[in-house]
Amino acid sequence: MSGGLPKATEAVSGLRRLWLLLTVEQWRALRRQYPIDPDASDSLQLRVLGLYLLAALVLIVNDYWIVDSFRALLPKDISRGPDREFYRRIWWAWFLFLSYSVPLALYARLVLGMRLAELGLSGRGFLRHAWIYGLGFLVVLPLVVMVSDDPSFLKTYPFYKKAGESLSRLLIWELSYAAQFVGLEFFFRGAMLFCGVRLLGPWVILLMLFPYMMLHFSKPELECLGSIIAGLALGVVSLRTGSIYAGMLIHISVAWTMDALALHHKGVLEKVLSL
Repeated sequence: MSGGLPKATEAVSGLRRLWLLLTVEQWRALRRQYPIDPDASDSLQLRVLGLYLLAALVLIVNDYWIVDSFRALLPKDISRGPDREFYRRIWWAWFLFLSYSVPLALYARLVLGMRLAELGLSGRGFLRHAWIYGLGFLVVLPLVVMVSDDPSFLKTYPFYKKAGESLSRLLIWELSYAAQFVGLEFFFRGAMLFCGVRLLGPWVILLMLFPYMMLHFSKPELECLGSIIAGLALGVVSLRTGSIYAGMLIHISVAWTMDALALHHKGVLEKVLSL
């Protein structure tokens, strides 16, 4: 009995050290890596403020204009035809990719003088940090599998409800779906972090976190709660590595897995793959 107590104490102590390493120590490291610049000019502060106002405008456009633009800009035989749901979803994905990436990239380059590599689009150290991508996916995978047969999950995924009816359309949809995650990661873990980190230090992660979490309000409750943890973790990883590729790869891998599991539980994945 007494022999078990030291082992239990060691286990608790080990878990505590791991927790501190993943939280407090990472925050301290970020504060050393990105100290707040007390001498930042008023001009820089106003220009960074402009970027966050532009980010707010992008989020408003994404929420209110996607449907209207689809109806207004595409021919009626597409926007109102029998295949309108497919084209609407493809339009949604590429609209988000462009709106998330182009406005802030142009503003960062033309107004802040920042290159894409300074916004997290740097391949330097990619292989060195590859284990992070794999670990992140393995951490999330069991949770995805656990909830994959939940009614709210099956009601939500895939976003394109007829994805299981055609292999070609399933592939087009999944590639388009991946593209919007590329734009999303650039927006939240790229521009929103790296453009403001000089003024706010690691606290810029919280500035990014709240609008990111709010994107998940229409999704299952557990996924919305999980977006807080995921947003924090991906924000830390992006700043620590100087790259947003971890978020892109993990997001896309998890999204494809979620769609595949949803189609499997609906009994259509095997059917569409055999076509």
